[in-house]
Order: sequence, then C-alpha cells, then structure tokens
Amino acid sequence: MSPNVKESDSGDDLQEQIASQLRMIEVSHDLTITNLTSIARIMIANVKNKNQALQVCTAINTWIAINGMQGNITVPEPLVRKYVRKVMS
Repeated sequence: MSPNVKESDSGDDLQEQIASQLRMIEVSHDLTITNLTSIARIMIANVKNKNQALQVCTAINTWIAINGMQGNITVPEPLVRKYVRKVMS
C-alpha cells in the first residue's frame, strides 16, 4: 500500500466523496444517473477508502464514456459490484 493511501476512511468522508464523484460524472457527461442512490449504497457498503471509491467511479465514468450514454441512464448494479470486487482484490 502506498504511504498516502489510508486503510479506511471515515464513513461520512467516504459517503461525501462517493456522492461528489457520481455527481461530477453526471455534470461532465450532461446526464442523470437514475439509480445513483443505489450505486452509492453499494459502494459505501463495500469500499474501504477514498482511493478505492475513486477507482470504482473512474470505471463507471469510463463505461459511460465508451458507451456514449446520454440523458437519463441506469448503471447496472451488477457492473458496479464487478468494479467493486476488482478494486477490493
């Protein structure tokens, strides 16, 4: 583990970071993630620190960009769980 990465972050800090990153994805792609709350819950329940949250959000952002998503979108929860598992391994 790099010296700047914490083993775990406080729940409130992590929750705030995840919400901010998901909102930034919406703003940068001019779309609405209709299941944003459920995605955030999956992440909050599983990731341990802000670095892991950033990695999952980056993967979601990439998936959205590659697929040219627009408007109101639903990010598949199994996809989010897959990203979380990859980050946790």
